[in-house]
Amino acid sequence: MNLSQFELLCEVARVKSFSKAAKLLHLSQPAVSAQINSIEDFYGTQLFERSSSGVTLTEAGKIVYSYAKEILKLHEALEKEVDALLRTENQKLVIGASSNVGNYALPCTIWTFKEKYPSAEIQQVVNNTDTILNMLKNDQIDIAILEEPMSNFTDDFVTRTVSNDELLVIAPPREPWINRTTITLHELKKAPLIMREKGSGIRRIFEEALASWGLKLDEFNVKAEMSSINAIKSTVEAGLGLSISSRIACRTAIRAGLIHPLTIEGKSIKINYQLVFKTKKPFNITGKRFIRFLAGPGDPLFC
Repeated sequence: MNLSQFELLCEVARVKSFSKAAKLLHLSQPAVSAQINSIEDFYGTQLFERSSSGVTLTEAGKIVYSYAKEILKLHEALEKEVDALLRTENQKLVIGASSNVGNYALPCTIWTFKEKYPSAEIQQVVNNTDTILNMLKNDQIDIAILEEPMSNFTDDFVTRTVSNDELLVIAPPREPWINRTTITLHELKKAPLIMREKGSGIRRIFEEALASWGLKLDEFNVKAEMSSINAIKSTVEAGLGLSISSRIACRTAIRAGLIHPLTIEGKSIKINYQLVFKTKKPFNITGKRFIRFLAGPGDPLFC
């Protein structure tokens, strides 16, 4: 048993529903069910009565729930006392993130973490993937959050997948794209294309996908390279070409109808976001908590 399992059990008991708890905890319903089943196996008894209208605690469940609340309350008090004891310690954590993650996903994670641990001092550095990776290697940042796959990693680094996404083709919301959901590779090769600069994780993932299909970026009609995702989106909105973007970086513009998303016909390009840090890195209490916070069960609280 661990604290996250007690937190999950308490949330299910509070809302009396696996599905509601899953939504609040950023988990899938099957994941919540599996965790509850695991807790029930651990204690050797059923803790919840299941019905079409929700779940209720069994008599054994009420006992476990009561102790779980006390354990969580004690742990919260413990953390406050540790914070008070270490209040003179350096609480700063420097997080490096690729442009894609740092601008569109991570700010909400940091905000939520700061709400839980107000004394934590977080500094965020945003740049392209190659630059952030070099900063991590040179100890200019403490941890990094980047798109995978990442090459040239050794046993000196720990990587943990924390979330996932997909690459889209983004187009202006007009003909010939507005009423379509897909684009063929042949059409994409002919269309004017705006790409991220070399060193960008999104560009590297796209190039690796092309290579797996027997293609090279040189075969495409690349009209410009830009280091700013916002500049790329503005160029696409203006009808000057198509581009490649993660869904998380363009979903607000998609909802607003400023750009139109397309997938490549018969293809899928998935992205995993990874937390990366040095194996022998000595973290302060803020670093340890942030890693536990981000790499724990459920999806991180990305924006």
